[in-house]
Amino acid sequence: MNHKLILFGSMVVTMVPRILPFFLFDTKKIPDWVQDFLSFIPFAVLGALILPGGLSGLSGHPWASSLCLLVAALIAWFHKGIIGPIIGAVGVAVLIQVGGVL
Repeated sequence: MNHKLILFGSMVVTMVPRILPFFLFDTKKIPDWVQDFLSFIPFAVLGALILPGGLSGLSGHPWASSLCLLVAALIAWFHKGIIGPIIGAVGVAVLIQVGGVL
């Protein structure tokens, strides 16, 4: 198959979804429900990236990793920071390992 045709087709397929929103939403206001939906995408992506690693953080002990994630989620829910959940999760992991639970 012609390589130039493949490259041109790849360029068009990649370029259209990137340019199309500029033409569609240039003068129109995006509905509020779409903006609300789009605002959750970064959190969903972060969750999909972090959650599998968080559940296997303490290898062989998924319940301990789940407890650390739960503590991090609770601290993040109430304090809205990023350092607090990290320190809390690491603190719980250290307490579990030093306490001889693992």
